[in-house]
Amino acid sequence: MPPEKLEPNEVGAAFAARRELGPQYELELAESLVDRVNAVIDSRLAEKKGKRPPLDWAQMTLGLGSLALSIPLVAIVSSNVPGTLGLMLVFGVLAVVNLAYVLTRAMHNNRD
Repeated sequence: MPPEKLEPNEVGAAFAARRELGPQYELELAESLVDRVNAVIDSRLAEKKGKRPPLDWAQMTLGLGSLALSIPLVAIVSSNVPGTLGLMLVFGVLAVVNLAYVLTRAMHNNRD
């Protein structure tokens, strides 16, 4: 079972052992301590890797679809409505749709 945490007394014990055993065992003690630290780091990385949320393909599709839809909508609105009001309307509607999806998804995940 991999170690969860490196206790401060373990580091102190390694230094105390070095003082008792002398410098001829310094390399072995250092390697042992490094191995222990590496085991703790590997354990934490494995734990974090397991907690990564799954990729939300629906959100990615909605975002890419919004970008693809914005191109013809901007062209249509730009040719019919002068100024930036039409552009703001197009991007505002797309932002509201995307924001509504994100908020509904967040509310749904909070219930689980």
